[in-house]
Amino acid sequence: MKLLTAIQQALPANSRKNLSDNVHLKVLYSNMLPETREEVVYRKNGRSVDRVIEFDIQTGVKVKTTHYDYFNDKKIRSVDEYDRKTGKKIRTVNYVLYKSVDEYDAETGKKLRTINFNVKDETKISSIQEYDLDTGKIVTISIYKRDGKTVSIIKRIDPVTEKVTSWINNKNTGYKPVEPVKIMTRCYDNIKIADNKDKEDIAKLIDNLYCNNLKFENIEA
Repeated sequence: MKLLTAIQQALPANSRKNLSDNVHLKVLYSNMLPETREEVVYRKNGRSVDRVIEFDIQTGVKVKTTHYDYFNDKKIRSVDEYDRKTGKKIRTVNYVLYKSVDEYDAETGKKLRTINFNVKDETKISSIQEYDLDTGKIVTISIYKRDGKTVSIIKRIDPVTEKVTSWINNKNTGYKPVEPVKIMTRCYDNIKIADNKDKEDIAKLIDNLYCNNLKFENIEA
């Protein structure tokens, strides 16, 4: 590719065009011709690279954007991939903390799923989250075993209430989670009920008070 590019740049413009239009050369160098051109965007300091945008040479459509770490522009932070026809984002690969891949619907641009990989081994899947296109909320979570291939648990979530509606383990047995019972203590639940003897003593006391015409306001505390 570098050899062909060098030849193209060394030739005059007309010859360069003829070289590009030559069918035999296109077949010969089909694997060497660059498919994209790059546009480098620098940060405000003018030195460190913020992102590199790649465009399809023939259509001019953006096909890829590579974002670099703010403190180290040699380290990739994330990569956005775009549909070559529509130019809409279809995938984002994140490398912050651990590798994860966000996939988007090419027509609506809404997120379809997120694939999370193992922190220690990015070839193994740890979990997959699927989203509802209408609300954008998570509706399914699939948790994988340590091998990164076998599904261990599948949780389904209602996008409106955001509550788990079903839970399926690797034995294909499902159940609906039971809401924990809410225990409410009433203000009179802790009052001790008087026994029969105490009730009789209280009744006699009240009778004696009334018999002696004693008013309650005259009783000193």
